[in-house]
Amino acid sequence: MAEESSRPPLFVLSDAIHPEAMAWLSRIGIVKVLDDLAPKDHPVVLAEADALIVRRPSFQVTRELISTCPRLRVIGRHGAGVDNVDLQAATEAGIPVTYTPSAPTDSVAELTIGLIVAVARRIVGAHQAVCMGIWHREQFMGMELAGKVLGIIGFGSIGRAVARIAQAMGMRIVAYDPYVSRWPEGVQPVSLRGLLERADVVTIHAPLTSETKGLLGRSELAVMKPGAILVNTARGEIVDEEALAEALREGRLGGAGIDVFSREPIPREHPLLHAPNVVLTPHIGAMTEEAQRRMAMTVVEDVLRVLSGERPSYLANPEVLR
Repeated sequence: MAEESSRPPLFVLSDAIHPEAMAWLSRIGIVKVLDDLAPKDHPVVLAEADALIVRRPSFQVTRELISTCPRLRVIGRHGAGVDNVDLQAATEAGIPVTYTPSAPTDSVAELTIGLIVAVARRIVGAHQAVCMGIWHREQFMGMELAGKVLGIIGFGSIGRAVARIAQAMGMRIVAYDPYVSRWPEGVQPVSLRGLLERADVVTIHAPLTSETKGLLGRSELAVMKPGAILVNTARGEIVDEEALAEALREGRLGGAGIDVFSREPIPREHPLLHAPNVVLTPHIGAMTEEAQRRMAMTVVEDVLRVLSGERPSYLANPEVLR
C-alpha cells in the first residue's frame, strides 16, 4: 500500500498540448502522449492512467474506453466542447470531466468575424484571381456589413464576443438561444425561424447536443434570406452539409464560411469543396498561440485540482461531485 500511495500520477494525453502545460505535468508525475506511442501500447498505458487529457475533437472517449481505465480519476477536455466524451459513462464511473469553455472565446470569435468578412467581400476568390493575373474587379462585387443583420445561434461566451465585435462594425444583432434569459443591450432575442428570416449573416455558436444535431437542415436553410451568408465555427453536425452545398450551388445563399465538418478531415468528395463562394478552414477556431496556452493551462490546473481532492473551476458533469 505504501508503494502504491507514493506512485507518481500518470497523465495520459491524446496528443501534445502547450509546452508550459506539459512541463507543469512533468514536474508532478509521468506524462505519456498516445500520439507518440504505437497503437498496440495504448490499452496498456490507458489502464494505468490517473488522468486523461483529450485535445483533438476526433479522439472519442467512449464508454468502452472508460471501462478499460480502472485507475482513471479525471478526464480533462482541452477545448470548449465535450461532445467527444461520453459524459453519462464518466458520471456513472464517478469520473469528473473538466473542460475549458471560455479559453478559446476570443480566438473563435475573431475567426468567425474573419470568415464573415472573407465571404462577404469574396476575398479568397479575389486573391486567387490576382495570382492568376486576372484583374476583373466586377466579378468580386461584395456585401457591406455595416447596417446588416447578424443572426447568432447560441449566445454563450463566443456568441457574445462575436456580437460585441459585430456591433462595433455597425451590424444589428438578433440571437437565438432558448437557455438565455438575460440579454445585453442591442441584442434582440428571436425564434430560430425569425432569425433565419431576418439575418443577412447567420453564425452558429451552439454546442453539439441531441437538440442541436441537424438543427439547420434543408427546410431551415430554405427559410434563410436569399443571398444570406452562413458561418459555422461550432460543430459540423449542426448543419446539413449536403443541403448547404445545394443552396449555394443554386444561388439561394450568397456564401458560407465553414471551419467545422461532420467528418474531419473532410473527404475529397465533400459537397462543400466544389460549392461557390465558400471559405473552408480545417477546424482552426482555437488555433492561436494564446488560446492554446489558455486551454492547456486551464485544463491542467483543473485536472490537478481533482487529483488533489479539490473542486475544478470548469466541470461538465457537476453531479459527479455532489
